[in-house]
Amino acid sequence: MDDELLWSSFLQGNRTAFQEIYSKHYQSLYSYGMRKLNHADLVRDCIQDVFMAVWVNRANLSPTTNIKYYLLASLRNLLVKVATADGKWQKVEITSTELFHIQFNPESEYIQKENLTQKAKILIEALDKLTPRQKEVLYLRYFEELSYEQIAELLNLTLKGVYKLNYRAIDALKLILGLNKSELLTLIIALKLEFLK
Repeated sequence: MDDELLWSSFLQGNRTAFQEIYSKHYQSLYSYGMRKLNHADLVRDCIQDVFMAVWVNRANLSPTTNIKYYLLASLRNLLVKVATADGKWQKVEITSTELFHIQFNPESEYIQKENLTQKAKILIEALDKLTPRQKEVLYLRYFEELSYEQIAELLNLTLKGVYKLNYRAIDALKLILGLNKSELLTLIIALKLEFLK
């Protein structure tokens, strides 16, 4: 079922559609949330709050053709709000809302896989050399597959600003890795398939 039909069914109160949306998008939301704030309990609570708000307010929600974008935008707004507010998380050390992490544990079983190329390992290190905004734009574009327009709206940037951040990030990675754009994008997609299943 495509996003438009699934969302429409959910808006009509179909619990099965809601469960499908939750199952389909939870991992993406969690991955994004952890890269934004790096606090598992806070991220899980915020995801639950997003889904609870969506269910409770479904009668007032508009149709959408991209559920993932809608949920990511909702989660990002809530994470920023919660991270900057005084409240139950005030004693938790939370990464600044202007930071964004694309990190992989070097001891991870994925890093140890024999089929992981040396260039993929270098790409992981190279990603860490980008600015937080560049990393976030790359993540949303290539890992979450959002459009440039959606990224601009989500990050409250101009479309030109998103293109510029993406261009500079790709250019920096090309220089670091000594690859052309097509080879780099192929490597990024391979990394996505390998690590962010």
